Parts: sequence; C-alpha cells; structure tokens
Amino acid sequence: MEASEIIRGFCEKLDIAALPEDGVWSFEFDSMPVTMFALEQIRAIAVQGDLGEPPPERLEQLYKLMLEGQHLFKNTGGATLSLDPLHGHFFLTLALPEALVDVDSFTASVEHFISTLEAWRKIIVNFRASSHRSENEDVPLFGSDVLRV
Repeated sequence: MEASEIIRGFCEKLDIAALPEDGVWSFEFDSMPVTMFALEQIRAIAVQGDLGEPPPERLEQLYKLMLEGQHLFKNTGGATLSLDPLHGHFFLTLALPEALVDVDSFTASVEHFISTLEAWRKIIVNFRASSHRSENEDVPLFGSDVLRV
C-alpha cells in the first residue's frame, strides 16, 4: 500500500476530515496540530506534531531533558524531537516505512504518537509555567522516566 492510501484509510477510519493539500494531511487533536505526509525518497509516512515554542528561560535544561528522552528513543516512542529553525517551534516526528504498515497498524502507531505528543507538550508547558524559578532550582517534571512507552 502507498502512503497516500494508508493515510486516507486512517482518516476514513477515524472520521477525520483531513483533505490533502500539496500532499500533506493535517488535523488537530486537542489543539495540537498534526500533519502526515509521504517521505517518497525513503518510502515512508511521516507523522509530525507541533509542540509549540520553547520557553525563553531555562532552555538548556529543557534541551538536556529532550536529548535524554531522545536517547535510544527512551521517551519518544520511536519518534524524534527537533527544533524548526524557520518558525522556532519544537516538533515530534515519527517515520513509518510504507511496507511495514497497513491502515490498522498505522492507526495504532498514530494513536501512540499522539499520546507521546501530549506528554511532551505537557513538559514544555510545565517548563514555561515554571520559568519564574531560578536556574539553579530543580524542576520536578514527571520523574526520571518522562514517558512510559
């Protein structure tokens, strides 16, 4: 199955009104923008979620937490964390090989991805809300294992 067929099947299955625009399907889940598109050069489907802007303070602590969570995909469920240099937003992106997914497994992967996206969004919001703390003060988030995936 090709990426576009899998994405269409996913949208139909969950009754999501996401029409492709220039090969990109977009929808919102709890005010979080999610996009899906084909990565033709590697025959994969990308699922990407916008985590918002990084907080202006204690950015080094947040980067450290994100890199630790990214290590061996410990707290990302196989997705990658990144910073969009054009817009300054953090993103979570999952790439799934077309040959290894069908509509059902893609749906399960996207549902898991959205759970991971929500958890990282909460972490970033927590950092933003606690930005009034001093840099030397530890900020308890969700324990040593940020996400349980």
